[in-house]
Amino acid sequence: MARKYSFEQKTIDGKEYVIANSGNEPVRVQADWVEGNDDAGNWEPVIEQIVQPDTIDDIQIEGGDGGIDRTKAVEALAGATVEGETIVTNERQADVLVEYLEKENIIGIKNNNLVLFRDPDEGKLDSTDLMNWAALMNAVIGRIDDHMDRVKSAEERFEDVMDDITRKTSGDDDKLSRTRQRIVNLGPGEGIPNRENLSDEDKKKYDELKSHYIYLKNIKRAETEGILDNIEEGVDRLSMAIERLEEARKVYQGFYEDTRRAATKKNIFPEEALNFVDNAGGLLTDLAGTKQSEEDMRDEEFEEMLKEDMEETEETVQTTANKSAQISESASKAAGLDAQEN
Repeated sequence: MARKYSFEQKTIDGKEYVIANSGNEPVRVQADWVEGNDDAGNWEPVIEQIVQPDTIDDIQIEGGDGGIDRTKAVEALAGATVEGETIVTNERQADVLVEYLEKENIIGIKNNNLVLFRDPDEGKLDSTDLMNWAALMNAVIGRIDDHMDRVKSAEERFEDVMDDITRKTSGDDDKLSRTRQRIVNLGPGEGIPNRENLSDEDKKKYDELKSHYIYLKNIKRAETEGILDNIEEGVDRLSMAIERLEEARKVYQGFYEDTRRAATKKNIFPEEALNFVDNAGGLLTDLAGTKQSEEDMRDEEFEEMLKEDMEETEETVQTTANKSAQISESASKAAGLDAQEN
């Protein structure tokens, strides 16, 4: 591969840097990202940042070789931090760091794609290759932990609201009648008053009573049409997906630890982790985009959704359950666990 940069190492204020030259203004990055020992490589957090599903949603792992577009890797690294330390501040530095990792034989670059992971079936992997696979496993573990935290929070919120609905909606017909009568009482006659003819204070009461009346009507309709049952079923599916993800996460932790030990001992890739190699691409794709969508869902006022449209609430719960079920299936497959019907 023809490199874009020539490199020169310098010590500045007691720290090691590499200076990259390409005919333009030189670019400086820390040199210690390429350092490592038998226990760990400083570059592993860099690999983890590159393969985060938030920023990289199309990593291709074919036959165990993992590649990703160089430009996307650069975008993922620019401004990324590890334990409060910025890896590189901009895309020019990120591009230099990527090529410096290639120069030091930590990754490969082929046709403007990064080769991050070598196929365990194609030959003996060295400790660097094993550490890179461990970095990918650790990135997946972290993302699954994030996903489970958010889904558990959503599950608890859904359950709390369902319990609240159950308590509040006993005797719905009576509550509807009383609420309607309170609206009527705001006006001069027996029918529903014209809001525009009410005082400012009564307009406020009118709006509150109307909102509550619509809420009760939606709940009654939801019970009749089975929407509440579907919401409850979605919550149950979330619980099952969480259980499967927790089981897969334990397996991944074992893969990670075994791969780490293999790197330390310069041993072969753990055979039990080959399912992860074969299925990591699909799992990363399923995890991609979940953080933003779940944050959007979390920011919604769930009670307001119930008041406005129960079908929207049903769709939100079912969508969350479907996405989590899909991720749990991919996670189980990559962990080598038997697939189960959700």
